[in-house]
Amino acid sequence: MERHAIMFKIKPGSQDKVAELLAGYAPPEWTAPDGTKLLNTSIFMKDDLVVRMIEIEGSLPGLMQHLAAQPTIQRVEREISEHLVEERDASSPEGARDFFIRALMRHVTTRRADFSDEEATA
Repeated sequence: MERHAIMFKIKPGSQDKVAELLAGYAPPEWTAPDGTKLLNTSIFMKDDLVVRMIEIEGSLPGLMQHLAAQPTIQRVEREISEHLVEERDASSPEGARDFFIRALMRHVTTRRADFSDEEATA
């Protein structure tokens, strides 16, 4: 499993509309043609900053290509575009890829609890 996060800024005053758009769309197909699985996605917002966290199994480029082709994702990208500080072209796989590369946050660390040791000694 891999975790990735992207961030982007929205125009002041558009927080409610962006939250509505990002919370209200139908999910995409969870499995890409190359077998990559989108396990989950979470969206966080603070003032004008939006962070989307995803967990996947498989290829990040394969998932990006898959999501860029999903009608539900294309629709929300069109609707959200007027609220973005920085323009992006999500109408093509290349445009979506370029945005994703610019917006991708650097992964610093992940910590996981290992409860199996505690359970074994309890």
